[in-house]
Amino acid sequence: MIQFKSKYLCVLLFLFTHFSQGQLKIKDGVTAEELMAVLLGDTENIIVSNLSIKGSPKAFGEFKCKLDYNDIIPEGIIMSNGYVKNAIGPNNDTRKSTKVNFMSDPDINRISGYKGCYDTALFEFDLISATDKIQFNFFFASEEYPEYVHKNVNDAFIFLVTNTITKTSENIAILNGDKNIPITVDYINHITNSEYYMPNIPWNKDTLNKYRDDIAKLELPFTFQYDGFTKLLNATVIVIPDVKYHFKLGISDVGDQLYDSAIFLEANSLRSIGKKKTLAEKIHNINDQLSIDFNITFEVASDKIIDNDSYKLLDEIIKELLKHNDLKIEIIGHTDDTGTFNYNELLSVKRAKTVSSYFISKSIDASRIKTKGVGATQPKSNMKSENRRVEIVFIKKSN
Repeated sequence: MIQFKSKYLCVLLFLFTHFSQGQLKIKDGVTAEELMAVLLGDTENIIVSNLSIKGSPKAFGEFKCKLDYNDIIPEGIIMSNGYVKNAIGPNNDTRKSTKVNFMSDPDINRISGYKGCYDTALFEFDLISATDKIQFNFFFASEEYPEYVHKNVNDAFIFLVTNTITKTSENIAILNGDKNIPITVDYINHITNSEYYMPNIPWNKDTLNKYRDDIAKLELPFTFQYDGFTKLLNATVIVIPDVKYHFKLGISDVGDQLYDSAIFLEANSLRSIGKKKTLAEKIHNINDQLSIDFNITFEVASDKIIDNDSYKLLDEIIKELLKHNDLKIEIIGHTDDTGTFNYNELLSVKRAKTVSSYFISKSIDASRIKTKGVGATQPKSNMKSENRRVEIVFIKKSN
């Protein structure tokens, strides 16, 4: 017995020394803005706004994890229906659970078959894409493996994308775009769709003794508490460029408050990857009106346009206006929040009028143009530079 304990302690000491640099690290209590700063990998083609989180502050976090033998994303954000720090290994509790709150969500409840949702965590934001396709990468982990496989009582999560104009919604928390295969313990496990599943063995004396010569096998249970994972998956959605969509990322316990689960989303994986429409294509397809933000570069605290790319962009707009005499435009100036309210409002009006004057000088009839400034009252981003812009609303004339 003494010899066994000594051997066990030696193995344990070796493993802790070997894995010390690869340990999972999680920072909880983060804001919605901090989550987005990690997740967003494309600031050129994506605009996000109206960010919020709902649920326990301990249900959201940022993570970093460097493994030597297993293919796990090295950093990103994590959401859980328990405490995110419960994800940290070793896997010495096969039914880790935390009762967080009784908060539910109607969308998750509907998708889960109205079985009752608890411990809900939601990360929501509005998004406008310059292209027609959005994607991000993630994996799902749960303590429900393997006990609740094919028991029809699984924790639920959603990636719900809603067109704010048509109000139509689509849940993209599905396997390979198949709406009949939600990402749950029932649908991805050691029996069903097993090629997308990774089990996690318990961390105990028997396991350590059995696999003491297989470091790779012990890396996951040392690092993670959850009993099973999906492999890295991709969520993709087709969108209409320049239209605002509402994204709701959520996870809940279903039926009870037992057995925690989590979603891990890869850092910088939220990207716009589809085809970008040209200005001509956008204008050609206008039904009633279309609002587009243009990055016209002005001198700081001035209405003077200072770079050639801005003039090239304005010339492209003029070309389309000359082709489409049935269009009127409203030019709306915006500023960041530096300065007083009155100062920003006046500056935004001046910038709108500068653009208008340039259009008129290039043969666009003044009767087709209206201008106004809104100062810093309508920010589209948390970045000041993206709020210093000119918005043009293209409006079809009434017959």
